[in-house]
Parts: sequence; structure tokens; C-alpha cells
Amino acid sequence: MTFIHTLILSIFLSAPGATADDPLKTIPKDDARRIAASLPGVVLGPESSVPKITNAADWLPLESTVFVFDHPTNKDKTLKHVLTKIDRAPGSKLDAGIKGWAIELPSGTTRFLKQDGENGLVAATDVSKPNAFIIRLSPPEPIVHASTTAKNEVSEEIKISICDLDSPTDVSYSGQVKCTWTDLGGWKVKVPHGTYDTRLIKISYDGSIGPASVSAWKYMFLAKGVGPVAFTDSRDISAFIFYNNDTDHAGVLRSLKRASDG
Repeated sequence: MTFIHTLILSIFLSAPGATADDPLKTIPKDDARRIAASLPGVVLGPESSVPKITNAADWLPLESTVFVFDHPTNKDKTLKHVLTKIDRAPGSKLDAGIKGWAIELPSGTTRFLKQDGENGLVAATDVSKPNAFIIRLSPPEPIVHASTTAKNEVSEEIKISICDLDSPTDVSYSGQVKCTWTDLGGWKVKVPHGTYDTRLIKISYDGSIGPASVSAWKYMFLAKGVGPVAFTDSRDISAFIFYNNDTDHAGVLRSLKRASDG
């Protein structure tokens, strides 16, 4: 190979978007494009040594925790997730003494988590405080799933009822979406808090809610023993009424503080 040919090949391989330098080249192009747009420079590449999810709580530890995320491109914007233990798990008997867990999301939504046997962590109820909605999901939306299928994929046809806080029995919006939770394998990522080996989770939605047709998706990188270290979107499902897939709601982990840290 001549010097000129070598130089041309070197320039091609170092050009932005060149396949040889694309850390996401092993996943479908649409997934890679969305992740690259929302989380530029975060993904270092695939990591085959990352174990599969067999216990959901290992990948989203149920401990009182404050997660602080930076926006990937707007350094003046931060997002906070607050995981909190609550006195009663929704759906449990009043005198059963079963504690529950809830996540306060950056959008102002409180998401109530349930442990669904050996399947994982799911969300059956959200309360969107900014929109004064109660969102009920039947069956619950999978959040962190311990999938045993060959495709590491779980799909649910979810019926959605969105009610006004003042009239919780009156449905303001309703609909149904096919919610598909997919484990896209092990990935190494770099965020402000450090470099992590993670599982990449995709949750996609297809259907309709009220007047809105839904075709949307979220991606989340989970680190074992930590929880989410990067995500493209964490809004609740009622946002689909006004949904626009963009990069305004992405986050990369800046810090976390657990209650046990003092």
C-alpha cells in the first residue's frame, strides 16, 4: 500500500461517523442514532463481560438514594431522581405493614414501584404533580425486568387510565400501548461520576393515549449495584399526550448519595 493510500484510509477511519470508530455499530441503526443524539460521547463500546439481569434489585438497589444527573450537552441543567422508602406499598392491605418504594422524577412525577415476584420491578401507578394527573397502568409497566427469554425481551399490552387528582374515579384520558422492554446487552459508558459497565435497556411504546398516537422509546444504562447512570428520557407515560422525541430530558450521572452514607 502506498503512502497516499495509507493516508486516505487513515483519514477515512478517523472521520466522524466512520464505522470503525462507532462504539454503537453492533446495535440496530435506529437505536444507535437515538442514543448518540441524546447521549453524545457517553458510550465507549460493547462489554461482553457484563452479567445479565437475574435479580432486578441488584440493578436498581432499593435503598433511599438521591441521584443527580447532568444534561449531556447543557451543562447548566441538572436532573434529580430521588428513590424513597414509603410506609405502605400501593395495593397492600392497610394493616399488612408492607413498605413500598417511590421515585421522584425530574418532571415532577412520583412513580410507585412494585416488586413483581421474580420478574422484577414494575410501575403500576404514577402521580404527575405538574399536570395534576393520576396515571394507572394495567398491567404495570416493566422498569427493570429479569427476563428469561432468549431475546431478553418482554412485551405487555398496557391499558392506561389518566385521571384528574380531584376526581380520581373520572378518566380524563385513556388508551392502550404495546410496551416492549428489551435488554440490549452489556456496554461500557463514561459519565461525570466515572466509567461503568452497564446493561442497556430499551423501553418502546406503540399505541394511543387520548388524542395522541404514540410511537416512542427510552434508553437507560444500568450499572449493577448502582442503578441508572445514563438515560435518554425519564418522563412518565402521560407525557406522551404532548410527546416529542428530543434530547431535552437525557441525563448522565454526576453524583449519588444513599441514606446509609450519612
